[in-house]
Parts: sequence; structure tokens; C-alpha cells
Amino acid sequence: MRGAGLTEWYGYIGRILYVDLTRESIEARELSEEDADLFVGGIGLATKIVVEETDPHVDPYSPENTLVFMTGPLTGTLVPCTGRYVVAAKSPLTLAWGEAHASGFMGTEIKKAGFDGIVFKGKASKPVYLYVHDGEAEIRSAEHLWGLDIYETDAALKKELGENVRVATIGLAGERLVRYALIASDILPDGPRMAGRTGMGAVMGSKNLKALAVRGAGSIRVKDPKRMRSILNRILPLILSSPTIQIYAASGTPGEVEEFYEYGDMPIKNFTKGVWEGIKNLTADALKKYVKGHRACWACPIHCWKYIELNGEVKGRSPEYETLASLGSMLLIDDTEAIIRANQLCNKYGIDTISTGNTIAWAIESYEKGLLTKEDTGGLELRWGDSGLLLKLIEMIGRREGFGRLLGEGCRLASKRIGRGTEKYCMHVKGLEMPMHDPRAFKGMGLQYATSNRGACHLQGYVFRIEQGQRSYDLGIYDRYDRFATKGKGWVVGVRELWYAILESLVICKFMEIPPAHIAGLFTLVTGRRKTVKDLLEDARRIYDLQRMFNVANGISRKDDTLPERFLKEPLKEGEAKGQVVELDEMLDEYYEYMGWDENGIPRKEELERLGIWKLAEKLYPKK
Repeated sequence: MRGAGLTEWYGYIGRILYVDLTRESIEARELSEEDADLFVGGIGLATKIVVEETDPHVDPYSPENTLVFMTGPLTGTLVPCTGRYVVAAKSPLTLAWGEAHASGFMGTEIKKAGFDGIVFKGKASKPVYLYVHDGEAEIRSAEHLWGLDIYETDAALKKELGENVRVATIGLAGERLVRYALIASDILPDGPRMAGRTGMGAVMGSKNLKALAVRGAGSIRVKDPKRMRSILNRILPLILSSPTIQIYAASGTPGEVEEFYEYGDMPIKNFTKGVWEGIKNLTADALKKYVKGHRACWACPIHCWKYIELNGEVKGRSPEYETLASLGSMLLIDDTEAIIRANQLCNKYGIDTISTGNTIAWAIESYEKGLLTKEDTGGLELRWGDSGLLLKLIEMIGRREGFGRLLGEGCRLASKRIGRGTEKYCMHVKGLEMPMHDPRAFKGMGLQYATSNRGACHLQGYVFRIEQGQRSYDLGIYDRYDRFATKGKGWVVGVRELWYAILESLVICKFMEIPPAHIAGLFTLVTGRRKTVKDLLEDARRIYDLQRMFNVANGISRKDDTLPERFLKEPLKEGEAKGQVVELDEMLDEYYEYMGWDENGIPRKEELERLGIWKLAEKLYPKK
């Protein structure tokens, strides 16, 4: 089960599984002491492996695109909210750095099965799945699973391997290479949980890899379990006393719909409106009658996962805030039951709801402006507020049929193909469609969207929490920051992005809002490796700069650290963010200075040398 090397591992298992699908070979490799020290785990280790193993210019659908599933040193311990895992590869949606994160139980199961992570290379000649169990692994045929949706695949593998197996799978969208296809896990009976963004499901599909099935009976050793339990007993009340956590415990993320709407933050009609009466049908109260219970991920005291039923037909996970906005307010759809059904359809086919809603909004606005025609849509009339159209388009996207073939490209690539000025109505950064927070309401979030390594992302920093008044003394954030101000936002965004890279390296849920010093202490007690917050932030620079260099090698620079023109030049005419635009450049200079990047957004060579990653980054550095 454990690595055979000299290192005595705590928190880590000490082994990473390498699977070559082309050669049908499997090899367990020792985790090196140096890699654990420099890159922590989770997205940090995944970054190191992707950069090391992948030509940055590779076609994302090439067998040479390395796909990494990785856990962290806290994953599967008794530290709350640590059942997560990350997935990384070159993204078919952004054509640059790609990563996705998921919660649930799969991360814990991978470690109990004897590995810290699993690396996939090559492409199988026929559909396959990987079965990992108690330190062993085997590639099995998935021809009988190809064409099944995520629920059918999960049920089939549980019947084949036993009810206690954990499954991560793609749906039809992943098989047919929809560029924002996702990976679903912890599917039945209450799920699913999604590794949703940047198209990691499409990378699986391109490799003929239908699923990962995992079962493990191993354990994860902790260096100082007695002190860890003592600290956890003191931390638990701190977690549960957070007002945000109390909202999540009661209602999940839909509990914040009204709050974000009141800030002028919730996008309406493709980010063009600030007020809308239909919002009342997207709130936690509107969903309450469909919610049948609360569910939790591994070691989670919050229980934000809500189980929902609709007319005995739709059963599973409730729509989250992002989905209520992307499939609701973005499209002016206020039919609660239609949104529940649309969410279920996206889950069934395995597509990211954020990219789905954005891409459909782009199409409707382009059609409204006369730039898309019925000849382009296959005869479909695109209208705001049409829930029947939404359901039809999701089916077409999931199957890659008709107009869905174009929409399955994501709005950036679709708008490039169509041209005619439709690019203006695509709300994306670096090819990743915008999350459901309007940067005109929280300008630091605008900078975060512009600079996030995977494209527009609300999770790589959660800066709007600081702009709501939250402070983080351990990160040096002592002052309150006006949400409409720009001064000081550059370094705040930088330090938050770095810290959130650490959370995804440990790996721990961002909802567990406890001070960074507590998290650093828990890392030390679990692993026996002493690291302060300052040490972890230094590790984060290593991780974040490597990802940035991967993007630089794909042509990304300051010109790409921007926002759609709508947010820079078009203020909303009503609502609580009325009259605001994002003054990006003045924040960007401060951000680059804090990050140690030059004026073009490229990490300086001397900084990469100082961090000890020049050898890895050299092949990515621009040639003079």
C-alpha cells in the first residue's frame, strides 16, 4: 500500500500511479520528497507533472496531453472538508492551462486505494475504464459503457464492481468532445459532484477513457493525531459560527441569491441588466419545497449539498447559485422547475452549467442583434426567457447535434467561427466563460477574473469576500476595501490567488473559512512537515508562476489579462452597481509588481530561479 522508499509518509501515501493508455501499461512511482516539499500536493503536484510531461503547444485532444487526478496531504483526514480532488491538463476550451476541482468522497477513496494521484497519458484504442483497488490497478473495457449517461455509468459499474466503489465518469458530452464537458463523481444516490470547468471531461473522452472506478480499504496516517483532534475540537465552533457557513448549512449556495442580487452582482440578461422581478423564483425559498434533505462531503460539518426531488422524476443534487444564475437570470428564465430540469440535463450529459448558460446567452444576444440567423441555428428562434428552448439546446449540446455542435465549442471559439461582430457578446476571459458575479459590483473580482490562470474564475481568490468586508490578518489584509475602489486591490488579489492555490494543493474546501495560520498548523500536525503561512505562500508562487508560464508558452500575456468590453466601458443603468465600470489597468500594474512579473505579465527569470523552478520553466520562457 505504501511507498517502498525510505521516506516515512504522513498525510501523503507516497505513490503516484502512471497509466499509459496507448501501451496499456501501469506503473506506480514513488512521490519524491523534493516534489512534496516544493509543490505541496493537489494542484501544486498536478501543475509540476503537467508542465514536466506535456508539450505546452500540444493539441488538447492529442494523446500527448497529460491528464492528472491528484489529491492533497489533507485529503481524507479528519480535517473538515477534505474529500476533494483536482484534475489538470491542457484545456480544450481555453487552449491553455486547464484545471477543475470536485468535492465528495472520490479524493479520499483514491488515497485509501493506495495512491496520492493518477496520471493518464496516451489514448486507448477502444473505450476503457481504470479500476483501482487496494494498491492495484487494471485497465478494463468500457465498450459496454460508451454512450451511457453519468447515472447509467455509475449504476453499471456499481453492479459490476460492488456498491461501495467510487466512480468518476464522463457523459455523452465528454465522449463527443464538447469543449466544456465535465467529470462527474459521487453520482448515486444523492449526487453528482462535478469537476466542472475547462473541459477536463472532453480530455477524458479524447483518450477513450470513460471512467475511473476506485475502491480502497487503506488508511491515511497522521503524524500527531492527538494534537490534531484537540485543535479540531476548537476549530469546529469557529467554522460553524461563520454567517456564510450558516447560510450554506441551511440553504446551500442558493441562500446567497438575494444577497448577491442586492449588491448588483448577479448577472441578468447576459450581464446587461441590474434589476429583474424574476429573481424571486431563483431564491432558496423558491427551491425549498423541492429540497428533501441535506448531504455532506467527506468530514464536512456544513452539509451544503441539498438533495432535491421534482415530481418523482428528477432526483439528486439541487441547482447551486452559479446554475440558478447561468441557466436562470442570465437567460431571463424564472421558471424554477425548468431550471431544476435543465440542471439535471446538464448533469446527465456531463456539461458545465456556467459555460452552457453563457454560451446560450451569447447566441441569444447575437440572434437578437441580427448577427446570428435561423440559417445558423437550424431554424430555431432564439428568445430570452424561453425555458423550452433552454432544454432543447442543452440536449443538442450534450449530443453535439445540430446547432449544438457550434454551441459545444464554447462562446469564444463559436463566435470566432461565426464572426460578424458576435465576439462582442461572448462573456469570457482567456476562453473560459464568466462565472456568475458581475465584476462591476466587485472590482477586485474583475482583476481576479482577468488574471486567473484558468481564465475567468471566482474560485481562485474569492476576492469579493474581502470586498464584502471580510479581513484576513494572517495574509496581511487588515483594512476594509470598498468594493468599487481600485487602490490596493492589486496586491490583495495577488495574495488571495496565491492562498487559494494552497487550498487547492492541500486539498481543502474553500467554504471552510478559518484563518490561514490554523490551516498551516493542521498541515504541520498531519504531515510532520513544518510550514508557516509565509512558507506556504512561497510554495504558491512556485505553483502559480509555473501555471502562468504554461500560459505564456501558449501566447498569453498582458493583452489577455483583460475583461470583455461590456465590463470596461458599459455601466449598468440600474441596480446597486449602477454607473460602474472596471478600471483594470491601474490594478493590473500593482498586481504584476506584487507577483514579481514584468510589465507584460511574464514572471521574471530571476524570480523563477529564486523559486527553484527555472529548470522546469525554461522550456516555457519566451525566446528572444
